[in-house]
Amino acid sequence: MEENRAQAYLELIHTLLNCPSGEEPQILEDNSELLDVEFLETCELVAEKMAQQGGQNGANFLRSLISQLLQLIDINDGDNSAGENAQDYANFILELLQAEDGSNSNPDVIYPMLAERKHLLNARFSEILEQVLQRLIAGENAQTIDSIISLVEDLTINISNFAGGNRANNIEIAIAAYQLVLNNRQPGSEKFAQTQNNLAAAYITRIKGSRAENVEMAIALYGAALTVYTLEAFPEDWGMAQNNLAAAYANRINGSRAENIDRAIAFFEAALTVRTPEQFPEDWAMIQYNLGNAHNDRINGSRAENLEKARSFYEAALTVYTREDFPEYWAMIQKKLANA
Repeated sequence: MEENRAQAYLELIHTLLNCPSGEEPQILEDNSELLDVEFLETCELVAEKMAQQGGQNGANFLRSLISQLLQLIDINDGDNSAGENAQDYANFILELLQAEDGSNSNPDVIYPMLAERKHLLNARFSEILEQVLQRLIAGENAQTIDSIISLVEDLTINISNFAGGNRANNIEIAIAAYQLVLNNRQPGSEKFAQTQNNLAAAYITRIKGSRAENVEMAIALYGAALTVYTLEAFPEDWGMAQNNLAAAYANRINGSRAENIDRAIAFFEAALTVRTPEQFPEDWAMIQYNLGNAHNDRINGSRAENLEKARSFYEAALTVYTREDFPEYWAMIQKKLANA
């Protein structure tokens, strides 16, 4: 997108986040020329960053705004591929898989290819990918099929993380592709759980569809992954899934807000049994920070006690997020401490 328009999106988002309650409809009406799919994608990117940094209320506001505007904005899949036929898509997909095979999981090999033909990243890409995959695995032995499926998953991760093109379409492709991978994984296997986790992450960042339903789907998938990622067999993956579930419940729209926050706290605390300060100092500090935010937002219990706990978690995070090593996080937590 043009740099000036991108800046205009960010300025509009800043205005909406900081305006008095009730003024949002007039602000949107005054800036109607900016309300398009790229604006929604920018909202989701900002919401994702805010959620990672503990700005859950702002993230929830933006995601609610996305859901409302989706009803008003004509969201097409950005298909500017006039003149491209099924073989063009198939050739592109095969080139991507071949590059993925030789990239050693380096996204810098894949991103330029995606950028060059980003107009092909649309709903039809997903349809042709399924056809290509079925042709590739037909008649192959189990080991070869597993290798091909792994390449598709690696490519899907890169498409999901690709910042170019239509962000909403990229996530839709990722969801469809992860589902294809799941269909070819052994249920209950470690790789099956890995793909469930990746699919859940795609639903958490999904722009299309109902935000509430997307979060519910992510929670279900993270929970399903935990049937494989047990503490005894896969402690690190178990801790990761606990942390992911905590973040999902912090984002949850359905159910009681008070109960969702308490469940998020419980999952964060469970993750800390694995994400220790000795082995995973940065992960540990981020969970301390998230626990501080959760206690700051907590509805149940004593407000005074919740704020004291929030303060102690923020201070714990600062033992890792020092001013010298992590100036942005340090400043952010200082502000949180001041508010607490």
